[in-house]
Amino acid sequence: MEFSRRDLMAIRNAMSAVFLLIFSSGILVAKDRTTEELRAYAERRIANADDEQLNAFVTSLDLDADGTITDTEFKRRIEVFQQVFVTVQPVPAAGGHGLPDNWMTDFEKARVKSAETGKPVLAMFSASWCGPCKMMIANVYPTDEARQALDAFVPVYIDSEQQVDLATKNEVRAYPTFICFDTDGESIGQHVGGGGVDDFVSMLANFHDPAASDSAPAPGSADPPPAETKTLD
Repeated sequence: MEFSRRDLMAIRNAMSAVFLLIFSSGILVAKDRTTEELRAYAERRIANADDEQLNAFVTSLDLDADGTITDTEFKRRIEVFQQVFVTVQPVPAAGGHGLPDNWMTDFEKARVKSAETGKPVLAMFSASWCGPCKMMIANVYPTDEARQALDAFVPVYIDSEQQVDLATKNEVRAYPTFICFDTDGESIGQHVGGGGVDDFVSMLANFHDPAASDSAPAPGSADPPPAETKTLD
């Protein structure tokens, strides 16, 4: 069965909407939960999911097959959701939503340029459906203020839907997530959430002064990290 580009986009958008509904709700909780609890919640939240998919979702999260989903196991939910439910992979956005020409889209090439120039890498972890990311790419990055601030970095756009391993390795759980890497490839700062020009420039300044950095989620992030006090319905 073949899909047109319009069909792929429609399927991707529908699955993204379901994804946001599930993981921006009260299921996110820093405590162990049984596989029965997780499956019952997922069954209520995921529209048109069949038993095979629900079982695969729960089983994939329960790495040690002990019937309990620990918080560590649950942090893999984004990767597992994409593997189980997003069966039609979205078409990557060309150049990352039409990024300005000062942005790269290859992390390894960005690291090489970082080593050559002595500038740290600024990695933006995003997804094709991320609204705050699209806003920043369209309205923030092209401005003179943003371009000037980015001169001190090697900026690179990471499509987390396509580079799942890299996003998982850096524990990316919301979009956009900005991570600053030094010339040795070590993470030296992180910020979750989007914003306007002033917010972006301030974030870059904070990466130069780690003591002043703020890694707390901003209002403009998609799928913020879980609140520790929430419990299952």
